[in-house]
Amino acid sequence: MALIALLAIVAFAAVYFVFSKPAYPLSEEGARSFFLEDLKEKYPGADVREIVEILPAAASDGSMYYQLKARVTNGIATPCPERMHVFYDYPPKNFVAQPPEYITRGCKVCLDSPTCILAFPEEAIIASHTYNGTGEVAAFVKGNSDAKADALFLDVFEGTPGAWKVSWSSATNPVSYEVVLSKSQNSVLSVKRI
Repeated sequence: MALIALLAIVAFAAVYFVFSKPAYPLSEEGARSFFLEDLKEKYPGADVREIVEILPAAASDGSMYYQLKARVTNGIATPCPERMHVFYDYPPKNFVAQPPEYITRGCKVCLDSPTCILAFPEEAIIASHTYNGTGEVAAFVKGNSDAKADALFLDVFEGTPGAWKVSWSSATNPVSYEVVLSKSQNSVLSVKRI
């Protein structure tokens, strides 16, 4: 009798697994939703959590999945924001996940590098007070613990294509600064005290 009950349970389980829906609905929307939820859990204190790329892919066995890349930024308005890219496969695979790629970390970006592209706002914020010619802004940041930055990409600035405008302000200081940096020429185009 116990053997018949055990066989019935095994048969039921086999039918259930064959005909039931997959644990992960395989759609781009499902992948996006699952990934954003996972990012909220893993990086609850992040200022920015957003998916920047989602690509369909085929596994070696022919099954379909999505490869996702997300931006996670901490301290976005601070002098030293930290940006990383997080990678994910959906549905998750049975292998070790790729570690995050740090874009900015330790308040350094492109120092003493002849070729440097400021591709992200976090890089522009750091460069706006660490590049040669930004000593006045560095002193402002150091002297105002509540200094906040806001970066905006400009298609053209005074004839130079591709520039970042970083605005610095402090609630406790009436002075503010505006720094404009070339995206690809590794240079400061303008520093204005406002």
